[in-house]
Parts: sequence; structure tokens; C-alpha cells
Amino acid sequence: MDEATSINARNNAKKLIYRTVVFCSMTSMLLGYDVGIMAGALPNMKDDLSLNTAQVETIAGSLNIVAGLCAILAGQTADRLGRRKALGVACCVFAVGAGVMTGAPEFWTLFVGRIITGIGVGFGLVIAPLYLSEVVPPEQRGFLVCMFDVILNVGILEGYVVGYLVQVSVPNPGARWRIMIGVAIIPPVAILLGLNFLEESPRWLYSIGRDNEAKRILSIMIPDKDQCDEQEQEIKDVIEAETSNNYKDVVCPQTLALKRALHISLGLSIAQQITGSEAVIYYTPEIMKNAGIKDPAKQLLWALPVGAAKLMGEVISVPLLDHQGRRPMLLIGGSMQCVSLILLATSFVKGWGFATTITFVCMFMFFFEVAAPISWLVPSEVYSTGKRGKAQSISVTVNRIVSGSIALSFLSISQALTIPGTFYLFAILAFIITIWYALVVVETKGLTLEEITSILQQGKESGRYDAVHSNQGDAKGVIDVGVPESEIGDDMTLNVGKSSGDAKDDESLRLDSQ
Repeated sequence: MDEATSINARNNAKKLIYRTVVFCSMTSMLLGYDVGIMAGALPNMKDDLSLNTAQVETIAGSLNIVAGLCAILAGQTADRLGRRKALGVACCVFAVGAGVMTGAPEFWTLFVGRIITGIGVGFGLVIAPLYLSEVVPPEQRGFLVCMFDVILNVGILEGYVVGYLVQVSVPNPGARWRIMIGVAIIPPVAILLGLNFLEESPRWLYSIGRDNEAKRILSIMIPDKDQCDEQEQEIKDVIEAETSNNYKDVVCPQTLALKRALHISLGLSIAQQITGSEAVIYYTPEIMKNAGIKDPAKQLLWALPVGAAKLMGEVISVPLLDHQGRRPMLLIGGSMQCVSLILLATSFVKGWGFATTITFVCMFMFFFEVAAPISWLVPSEVYSTGKRGKAQSISVTVNRIVSGSIALSFLSISQALTIPGTFYLFAILAFIITIWYALVVVETKGLTLEEITSILQQGKESGRYDAVHSNQGDAKGVIDVGVPESEIGDDMTLNVGKSSGDAKDDESLRLDSQ
């Protein structure tokens, strides 16, 4: 093709990919806004509907529990209907749930609406990262897939802002929380409209035998014919190598590679939520109250810098994922969460004042987000196409159940251990997960999904080898795949081909003895 046609094709590819990123990432705004707005809505719900502590905890935590349980269905739905249609189902369900909650006259109707909303959130959290991981180029996958988590934090900050504005401008508590919840109907409607401008995942289309349609879409995303043909063959080779694609293969893996993938994906899902970040967001007014801020409007006002710090941590970390890698960001985020939580707990014990306490809450949220997006990214990278939807749904199930359990019990735990005691407990857990990050999590930076699958399939019973992207001799990444030390020589290399996103860089596996 001539130069003008080539430029036009590349521009069309970028537009399609960026449209997909925008509308898929907006799905996370559904959860983000819900998490942020509940900080303002819960106290007003409690006053308007005369809710007790157990009912408040149930409303706060039930969405995540339901989202986690329904995530299993989301993976099956995505594999059956396709990624795009399944995303539309998620948006419809969420909008219905938000509508039921907005009109709820008492606790049980509110609870039903919360359950419906949780189903929509669970579907969205599985399908959007899955969809994104299958359509974005490998050299930008870390940044573009994690835009999902960036928009989640935009949604949290949006929830804080809307909550504060409604709190100070609407005098009636019943009207306040209904307005706050009602705004949540807008994003899913916008996403439903945007889905008309997206294409289906070509990897999913290949997996169900719709090769012609898949090739048409893949050729739009990868205009270069040779690269497109190479990528098509890689996808087909991986699909043909799969003998079975059911939940048993994911939950009860028979190979070392699948065992490692399960360990990593479930571990990251637990580690992201075990330090209590979402509970801190849900109960920010309660934490501010304990820090000495008694006025509800001021409690929500001081929540704004917490949301801003959370978003800032993500904005800084996400662009670094494709340059510095996944592991360094996990280690920095985990270790500094531990430090932040110790300082936060100590500020309550020593009575350092609300300004210091808020500073440490912001510090904790900032470093939480340095590591958090990787828990969405890596589970979508380490499985092959046929298992990816099911594996992602299991990861989200575990992630949401852990988050919901902590939100359900945070007030009770803080009453039993006190607020500082609870944060010291979270600090211990942050220390433990940082050690786990260092020992277990592998580097996936810059590899295509098929290359990652191929590398993990090389694993044997013990040992390790390093996946290195060579560019004039500079090592860029490390992946543990399990080659026995006895089989490792000084100069052994295993070529895995060129990255589809960067034909200039040689990609090889360097086998290093321990």
C-alpha cells in the first residue's frame, strides 16, 4: 500500500483501539462512583431509613460480595455472547439496579437494588479488562488495560465531589441520597451507546471459528499485513493447543504453568483488597469523625483530597508499567502501604490531629494505587484465550469477596480492635503481601499474550529462567517459568520471536543459573 493509505490505516487502528479503551474503561466508573458516593449516601440513608449498624454494613459490603459471586457467570457470558455484547448486559443490569435503589422506600428494597447493581458491577469488572487485554498492542497493554483502573478512581473522586455538592445544597436527607444514587444511571447508558462504535475481540472470534470476521477486525487493528498474519497464526496455534476450556482446568490445574498462573492471579486478587482500601473509602466520614471532624459536610469535604491522592497514585504508576515493569510497582506500592498504615495508626494513638491523619490516609491511598492496577492487568495476561474469561471471572470473584468481607466487617472490627488497632492489622497484612510479591509474581512486560502463554507452557518441575527483551544487550523483564537448574547452561537462549508491537526489538529467553 502507498504511504498515504498506510498512514490512514494506522490512524484507523489507533481510533478503534482508543474507542475500545475509553468505553471499556468507563465500565469501571460504575464501581468507582458507587464506592465514592456511598461515603456520602450511607449516613443519609441511615438517617432517612433508620438503618442500624448491621444494615449499614450490609448495604456497604453486599455489592462486592454479589459482584464477586456473579463474576463466575460473567466469564461464561463473555465466552458465550462475546466481549462486546456481555459488556452491554453488564451496563443494562447496573442501570436497573441503580434505578431500584433510587426509589427504595425501605431497607429490603434498597438491598434488592444493591444486589442487582452488584451483578452489573461483577460482570463489568470481569469483561472490561478481558476485552481490553485482547485488543490492545502488547507494548501498550500495561498502560491501556490499566486505564480501566484509572477511570475507576476518577469515578471514586466523582462520587466524593457529587456527594459533597449534594450534601451542602440539598437539605432533606432522603432527597440527598436518592440524588447521589440516581446519578449512577448516566454512565451505563453512555457506555451502551458507545458499544455501537466498537468491534468484537478478534481472539474470541477465532476461538469460536468465525475466522473471516476475526481476520477483518485484526487487519484493522494491525494494518501491516505480515504482522497481522503472524499474529493470526500465533492466536490460532494457542487455541489449537488447548484441549479443554472449563472451570475445572482453571481451578484444579494439572500443569505447572497453570498452577503458577492460578497462584499469581488469585494471590494478586486477594493482595489488592486485603489492606482495606475500599473499606477506608466507604467509611471515610467515620474515620474523619474519629479524627475530630464532626460536621458531615466537612467530613465529605476532607474526603476529596483522599480521592485525589488515590487518583494521582494511579496516574503516576500506570504509564510506568510498560517501562519499569509490573514487579517494581508492586514492591514499591506494597512496602509503602505498610509504612503508611503504621503512620496512620500511630497518628490516632498519639493524637497528632486530623490534618496529620488525613495526610497519612492520602499517603496510604496513593501507594495503594501504585500497585493496585496490576491486580487487574496480570490475571488477564497469564492465561490463554480459551481460559482467560473463566480465569478473569475467578480472580474478580475472589477480589470482590475479599473487599466485600472487609467492608461488611470494618465497623465491627474497628469497634473490637479500635481504629488504630485495625490499621496496625492492615499494616501487617501489607508487609506479608509485599514479601509474596517479591517471591512469586513474574514479569510480563512487553510480551504478547501468546508469548506469555508459550513461555509458561515451557515450565517444568523446578528452577527458573528469565525472559529478556534484548535491545543492544539491555535486559528489560523477567519471567519465572520453571526450567530445572540442571538443564541450564551458561549461554542457553530460547528465541520466542519478535514482538508484534516492536519489530526492532529482539525478544529472547535468557536462561540464567541460580
